[in-house]
Amino acid sequence: MRILTAIFTLLLIAQTAFAQNAYKKPGQANLREMDREIRKYMRDNNIPGGLVAVAKGGKLDFVRTYGKSNVELDVDVDENHVFEIGSISKQFVAAAAMLQVEEGKLNLDDKIEKYLPNLPSEWVGVTVKQLFNHTSGIPDYEEIYTYDVYRLRMTPEDIIKIASGRPVDFEPGQGWYYSNTGHYLASMIVERVDGMPIGKVLESRIFEPLGMSQTRFADPEAIIMGRAEGYWVNRNGELINRNATETSSTLGAGGLLSSAADMAKWDHALYGNDLLSEESKKIMWETTILPDGRDMEYGLGWDLELDRGLKTTNHSGQVAGFVAYFSRYIDEDVAVIVFLNRYRVSSRTVKDIMLNYIMPGS
Repeated sequence: MRILTAIFTLLLIAQTAFAQNAYKKPGQANLREMDREIRKYMRDNNIPGGLVAVAKGGKLDFVRTYGKSNVELDVDVDENHVFEIGSISKQFVAAAAMLQVEEGKLNLDDKIEKYLPNLPSEWVGVTVKQLFNHTSGIPDYEEIYTYDVYRLRMTPEDIIKIASGRPVDFEPGQGWYYSNTGHYLASMIVERVDGMPIGKVLESRIFEPLGMSQTRFADPEAIIMGRAEGYWVNRNGELINRNATETSSTLGAGGLLSSAADMAKWDHALYGNDLLSEESKKIMWETTILPDGRDMEYGLGWDLELDRGLKTTNHSGQVAGFVAYFSRYIDEDVAVIVFLNRYRVSSRTVKDIMLNYIMPGS
């Protein structure tokens, strides 16, 4: 029995050591093969341009760029270009909320009507935390109005009217359903607490302190250096333009754009305590367990799941002209970044192609 126990212990140690050393930076030959697979996926799906990167220790370990950032002007994708990141935006609002919690300005168990008094009566009793972890039961305005809502100038009253046109999906805390409305309302609460627009909150609390100078809300009217254009295809499969996301239609539910270098800085900041305390990160990354025992593998603005046996905190993003993926492999101190400038394609597929080359043994 002692021998078996010793063998089991050695195997466990070996497995742990392997899991913590799964990342392997590809050589030039493997990078070229990875490029070939990614380009084929892009070609098969009429994706104009893309960028993939791996961050380690706060710096970019490598970046690969493909195709066109702007088709009409024939501009190649550059590693410094900025892409819309869709729902990856949610994690930044969650982090800002946790900073407010640390300062005693916000309580996640507060009822949302404390901050937003003029809500539909069906929504009364929902907590701030339930907005962030998708257990509020409040219908998703994007699902009702489609992704085209992100191209329109909207007021909070407009968003609330759209979402309240459908009955709640379930009583607060009794189910799980992805709701952009929840994160829109959460953004409004974060705004109210700090007394400034969500863009200014994120800039002052996160982007400026971390040196994330290229991360901001998309804003179609703003002049943004290196902004990639977004695209879709029409019914004939022809590439068409998609205008940039309107900040007012998303707030922190999905309105940010960023660069690979900025996402590397964000990843690195989440390992230390300079931005968020360990307790705040623990709360943010605590998985959601429903009353029936189901584990939804979702925290506050983050997906929490194993990827090829590796622990991750991650999220995908999609808006009218872009998809993105950001996955942090915790035990590796490695993050994978995928930006593609076409709507309704799979950033996860490109991420999986990358994993075949950067974590071949996983």
